[in-house]
Amino acid sequence: MTVEQKLEQTFNALKKTLGWTVDKRITLSLAGYYVTLEREFDETRYQEVASHLKKRAGIFSALRSHLNPLFVATLDVSGAEPEQAVNLLIEKADALKQFGFKMNSYTYLTALMMSDEKDQWPIEMKMAQKLMDDMKAYHRFLTSTDDYPYAMFLGKLEGDTAVRAETMNRYYKELKQHKFYSGNELQWMSQVLTYSNPAYEENMVSRAVIIRNGLKSLKIKTSQAQYPIIGFMAALNLDEEQLNEVVASYELIASMKLFSWYKDSALPIAFGLSLRSSKEAYAAAAISMATSLELILQAQQAIMISTIAATSIATTSNSGSY
Repeated sequence: MTVEQKLEQTFNALKKTLGWTVDKRITLSLAGYYVTLEREFDETRYQEVASHLKKRAGIFSALRSHLNPLFVATLDVSGAEPEQAVNLLIEKADALKQFGFKMNSYTYLTALMMSDEKDQWPIEMKMAQKLMDDMKAYHRFLTSTDDYPYAMFLGKLEGDTAVRAETMNRYYKELKQHKFYSGNELQWMSQVLTYSNPAYEENMVSRAVIIRNGLKSLKIKTSQAQYPIIGFMAALNLDEEQLNEVVASYELIASMKLFSWYKDSALPIAFGLSLRSSKEAYAAAAISMATSLELILQAQQAIMISTIAATSIATTSNSGSY
């Protein structure tokens, strides 16, 4: 079965389960999620996870928001027993709340970034909070709860948080000089550029500019919603062959009838499919998703943060010491 056939099959199965009330971009994104991770969609298991989550989530909980299908899918592919997976997510979110994180959708997304080993939670939360504080020193008003997932993800990596935050600020300023627009998406992009190295790299921004310009020349949209993806490509230092593979995958997916009106949704899926042989690339690509989804309701961004949960063990092993 080709990738296109698998995407269409998974989309139709998800659409049957989720119904027409869920934004098509979310369904497309989740279809890409299952296909990228090479997981078969099992409606029975999905519904079981959804049922347990509904029982544990309060009426006004963010777990019942438009991100609900994302949380269910993430827990579904984790491989854990449904009730246990739901309970662990709730427990992580409660730990974040007790530590002082404000409760909203981003807090639950941040919980997805945390290790399953409870003894690691205190240091992970401490480092995430420290990175948040360091980022606020440069962007007091721009840094908010929507940065929680990035702070948790990057805070777990090796390197001084103050150095990382300073590097983010330098990248942010440089990117603006190259006609990247100010805002949350640019902040997220500057954050992910520090994935491979918390210290400033002279050619990092130039790599991002080359990638942005290359995509534009091929008529691939490079709006603010795509900034985090462009950032991941630059941070991973993808070579020309790898970038061409992403483009080829994008063109294949974007040509599908399913994506006729949602070509923006094709790029994140193409990126994930092109990199699925690399677990570390998964970890890098993971984080952009739901933060952008919260702002612009484009589920193709949401796919990426879920991938981090599916490869959390690989991420932890690659992170080094705190």
